Amino acid sequence: MTPTPTRLSLLPALDVPRLAGAILLVLVCIPLVAAFAPLVSGGFTSTMNRALREPRFLSSFGFGLKQALASTALAVVLGLPGAWFLARRDFPGRRVLSALTSVPFCVPPLIVAIGFVLYFGREGALNRALVALFGLSRPPVDFLFSFAGIVLIHGFYNFPLVMRLVGDAWAASPSDMEDAARLLGAGRVRTLFTVTLPSLAPSIGAAASMVFLLCFFSFVIVMIFGGPGVGTPEVELYRAARFDLDRPLASAFALVETVVAMAALAAYAWFERLSGLSRRIMGPPRQRARVRTPAGSVALAAYVLFVVLFLIGPLASILVESFVVHPRGAAAPVAGLGNYLRLAESAGFLRAFANTIVLGLSSAAIAAVMGFVFAAAAGRSSTGLLASILPLLPLAVSGVVLAYGWTTMAGRGTPLSIAGIQAVSAYPFVMRGIQGAVGHADERYIEAARTLGSGSVAAILRVRLPLAAPALFSGFAFAFAISVGDANALVVAPAAGFETLALLLFRSAGSYRFSDACAAAVILAALSGFVFFLKDAGVSTRAKARDVVA
Repeated sequence: MTPTPTRLSLLPALDVPRLAGAILLVLVCIPLVAAFAPLVSGGFTSTMNRALREPRFLSSFGFGLKQALASTALAVVLGLPGAWFLARRDFPGRRVLSALTSVPFCVPPLIVAIGFVLYFGREGALNRALVALFGLSRPPVDFLFSFAGIVLIHGFYNFPLVMRLVGDAWAASPSDMEDAARLLGAGRVRTLFTVTLPSLAPSIGAAASMVFLLCFFSFVIVMIFGGPGVGTPEVELYRAARFDLDRPLASAFALVETVVAMAALAAYAWFERLSGLSRRIMGPPRQRARVRTPAGSVALAAYVLFVVLFLIGPLASILVESFVVHPRGAAAPVAGLGNYLRLAESAGFLRAFANTIVLGLSSAAIAAVMGFVFAAAAGRSSTGLLASILPLLPLAVSGVVLAYGWTTMAGRGTPLSIAGIQAVSAYPFVMRGIQGAVGHADERYIEAARTLGSGSVAAILRVRLPLAAPALFSGFAFAFAISVGDANALVVAPAAGFETLALLLFRSAGSYRFSDACAAAVILAALSGFVFFLKDAGVSTRAKARDVVA
């Protein structure tokens, strides 16, 4: 019997891989080429020779690589114990510790930077407590505005990412080899360093590569804590384009920075491939054990105390400071909502809040469409090339470089270009979420739909879209949370008359109006946290959908 054609089946055939390539061309390749264009127009060889003779050119890359490597090493050292606790131990508060692994994504770097100033600064909460407790004459903690401060902030900000990525791999690793080593007489420490950690090396390498990229692309944190004459390539690119009006030099920064990032991305892809191979040959994972020994309980308590002091403490200080009001002429501050009221009564707050919502929704919508289209393209790719390259390519191109490319083309940023830049940063995670939810198992349903007479568009809309809907919702919320806290693109490519909460927060922190900055940070964090709550709800819905399909 010939299948009866339906309205959807009569839609024209859609070349999904070409559509994905066209989107990538418009949002990534064209602005990236525009960012490099001043190098060609000014003479590539002469411009690069001039850049290499600039003292700040080589020093910025030396500083950027050094701080990124040191920050990555610190994040790995801090994250591995937490990964072990999450993977192999069951204890009260485990879900709270697991939730902290979302901090690098749901809490903008600018909020973390302000928290570190309020907590670790010379007049911060930690110094005030230490001075009062030990009767010191001067604050003992004084590392913030230095190389060590940048490394510590990056390390503390990104170690939850290591904890999550390595913890997931550790939880999936079998215990056979560890048990064999213990039976042959190896102690716990020797087993850890000779068996466990080598088997986790690919996952550790992938996590370290990702953290390196994030630290190498650091912009706001270095702008605040680096001081005059100190900057990563991101910061120096911005200074060369914005203040020196030297676009060829800025393009040289963009080119070399992207080449370094591509190398780091290649390392990440290699480690990811090794990690995937090891996961496919592993046996059943070990069940989590409860923490019962005194030594284990002490180690867990020490790690939780460390997390509270160095991660939760800075974030909590923002919340506390937002309710501390400093009235004019008053001898002492008072508690109240004055900072929020003053912020709400300011001329641009409501407009900035509305712009934040609009920009977040636009960016999330673009990222969701890109993620869905690219996931469909990867599913139809016979070589797997799209599946391996498309999710990774934008990770090697920073938002600062893309924003600089847009200003090179258009002279200034626009809300739509900013939404596109932020969507490019978020869509790889949306795509991975969709692939993780439906994988390639839905291909048989696609083929069945096409056998019954559905066209390519109809099959995608009827089969792939419903299967991917929960993951798509989760990715949309994730992209929204990233967008609302991102000020980088708006700082580099400002759109006339367009201000968001993140940009308002950046300007308040830059002018040392920390009371206003804290109130804006709490509102921004509440917005991101609420959306992440919705994201978790989407994850639960996705899990139920997978059970139904199974």
